[in-house]
Amino acid sequence: MTTSHPSPAPSRPPASPAPDPVPAPSRRSSPVRTAAPAAAGEWETLPTFVVRTAGFPWRLVERLGYGAARRLAAELVVLEERATALARRAAPERRLPRALAARLRNQRPMPGDAPFPDAWLAGWNELTGRLARTRELFTAAVAEESAAVTGVLAGMTADERFLEAVVCSSPPAYRELRKGAKGARLRRQSASYAQRFAAKCETMSFFGPINYGRLDPGLGSPARWSWEGHQRVPWRTAFTAARVVDRIQEAVLADPAVVAALVPDRKSWLAPTGTAPGASVRARLVGAADGVRDVAALARALDLEPPVAVEAFRDAVARGLLTHSFAPPATVADPVGWLAGRLAREPDALSPALRALVTGVREVLARYPDAAPDHKAELQSRLLGLARDAVPGDGSGADPGRDERAIAGRGRFYNDRVIVHEAAAGTLDLRLGGGLARDLRERVAPVLDLLAEDAELTRALAGRQVAGRLGPGRFPLLTAMRRCEGLAFERSEGLPSRLLDILTGMSADTAEVDLADLLERPAPAGPPVLCSVDVMIDTAGLDDYVPGRTPLVLGDIHDAALLTPWALQFHPDGAALRAGRDAAIRRVLGDQDMVSVIARRTTGLPPLQFPGLVLELGGTSERDDAPRIGLDRLYVDSDGERVTLRATGHDRPLMLHNGELDTAFHTALALPRIRRPRLPDLPHVPRLTWGNAVLSRRRWTVPSEAVATLGKVAGDAERLLAAARLCAAHGLPDTFFAKSANERKPVYVDTASPALLDCLVRLAATDERLVLGETLPGPGRSWLRDGDERIAAELRCVYLREAV
Repeated sequence: MTTSHPSPAPSRPPASPAPDPVPAPSRRSSPVRTAAPAAAGEWETLPTFVVRTAGFPWRLVERLGYGAARRLAAELVVLEERATALARRAAPERRLPRALAARLRNQRPMPGDAPFPDAWLAGWNELTGRLARTRELFTAAVAEESAAVTGVLAGMTADERFLEAVVCSSPPAYRELRKGAKGARLRRQSASYAQRFAAKCETMSFFGPINYGRLDPGLGSPARWSWEGHQRVPWRTAFTAARVVDRIQEAVLADPAVVAALVPDRKSWLAPTGTAPGASVRARLVGAADGVRDVAALARALDLEPPVAVEAFRDAVARGLLTHSFAPPATVADPVGWLAGRLAREPDALSPALRALVTGVREVLARYPDAAPDHKAELQSRLLGLARDAVPGDGSGADPGRDERAIAGRGRFYNDRVIVHEAAAGTLDLRLGGGLARDLRERVAPVLDLLAEDAELTRALAGRQVAGRLGPGRFPLLTAMRRCEGLAFERSEGLPSRLLDILTGMSADTAEVDLADLLERPAPAGPPVLCSVDVMIDTAGLDDYVPGRTPLVLGDIHDAALLTPWALQFHPDGAALRAGRDAAIRRVLGDQDMVSVIARRTTGLPPLQFPGLVLELGGTSERDDAPRIGLDRLYVDSDGERVTLRATGHDRPLMLHNGELDTAFHTALALPRIRRPRLPDLPHVPRLTWGNAVLSRRRWTVPSEAVATLGKVAGDAERLLAAARLCAAHGLPDTFFAKSANERKPVYVDTASPALLDCLVRLAATDERLVLGETLPGPGRSWLRDGDERIAAELRCVYLREAV
């Protein structure tokens, strides 16, 4: 049910940033529940979960459809097929004149004296008469709905909230909309953003806010929740893209006065090098770095001229040998705020230019959440200018556009293309109890057992691949990594082959297959397993949930426990929940020792860190209490069949934590990586369930050339008819998500919308075929309501299982 409650005052960064990072805004707190230990071999569910919602209602994209025209188009296709079949049975009594042959070919009524048997002629005229009337109705419907949708698009592209979402996603697209772009390009771009904002649950700014929920076994009803609606997003915080942080670090190293005041420290992967006679200046500096003395003090101790020490330090940092006191740890959420805090503890006279740069960046970030769309675009340009001008030109004559192209983020990862991005939190407070809470653990568990078995088989396969490449012996970890570079990653064929056996020969009309009737639930076995599952509940209302029957749709499946500090940044008990997560992970890991690899931060999101040892490769950890391990201590034992990660001075074998790295080497040495199943390569795969847990939505694989025909017809009417024919030929539903192997995100398609069909045609040009998945749950089965509006929502739940 939906209730309302007084909302805390919105918390924004101050107009003039304080030197220390701004704490997360206060939300209403609730008792922190810790996960109850599960029995051996059973799955444990963390009681707190993240609720990811769309930022706009389904209606935003539904209004782009020509609903009546689509229904008439489907009726026309059926009538056309019947007329084609009837034409094949035509038996004219004599050779047909050209005019009558044209009527037969074009499915038009015949005159009463046409030379056909009476019964056939009567049937033909009745059928083609219906065709003619339906075509007239279809033409009128297209004209009427086209005008309505044109008005909808005009309103959408003038709506400030929609425009704000666009400018946060793609500044170039926003500029085009603001310039008044018209025609097919405007329609397709607007539809593309509409489907993204309304049909998907992305954690992105105010149109993909973070919300929280918890499992409450004592709750008598399936759910209890409060929410102030999809437009109420009071907590918003802006961050720079990683490339801006990199640019600030370039500015730090460009100023000799700043470099002299930096305190160098060796990366944890680097063994002490000492200062052997004849060592290079860089090696001597690295060997002397102790995390206490600054570069100026080290220069004096090593009897180096300051400029020589500065250059050697820069070289060591560039090679990844040293970090320093102004380098933010890769795991902090707000690296610019972290640096501002460090600068505040330094003398005011130290580098006014660096202070001005950091202050300018923080001012942009402080103003960004509240800014109108046009002002947001200006702030993006301002931040780009600050980053571009952060480092003075060196007069070398190098390509002046190189830095700008890098800072602009061309070719960057999906969530780091825009130079500034936001995290935001909504007001949804969700509690789940009763049979729904039980189902989230007990009904999902058999599916996870199936995927865990597949993950362990894949891990063993990767281990054989790596061992085969290395051969018997003991290899330093870095050596083993280099030898396995380019090793093809393969997944186990066990589960796909069993699914293929089940599905082969099955009728194309089969909509659903319950694997619980056809497969044995695997017995838990192997190392510990940690994963996160995005679950959607297929019901029009949570109060209508029926345990064991209402579908729980498993969306994306991740190989790590994604109740992260980033995800918890708006939760009032975030620190306690992170501690609870870590305690649960430690309990599940038992005696298994783990290593988190902290890589360099390459996107706006910090790298993952979990309990256990920390190997700092490229990036560093913010946690001073985290036990570090050097790369030089790690090695791989191989017997030619299996590999084991070990460390000198450490008795027990080690394993790596996961982070969705698709390499054979990482998979061989890590915990089993639960992911979505690899489905058989068939034209049609029914919905796969285990009881009421949906492992895989129904899907169809369609040649792109079949989709491309939609782009070869002229006008909306012909495109709608072509779409109806495509759906009829392949048994497709009216709506679906289309995925190309060469695009990261799927596209939601309503075949009633010519604009969304344009998006589908564009997607088809990226690969030889497309995979189309059913919309489950659809708009009418989305439980999260804001008045009459329906909002897509999913629960990101963390599941853990101990070693068996």
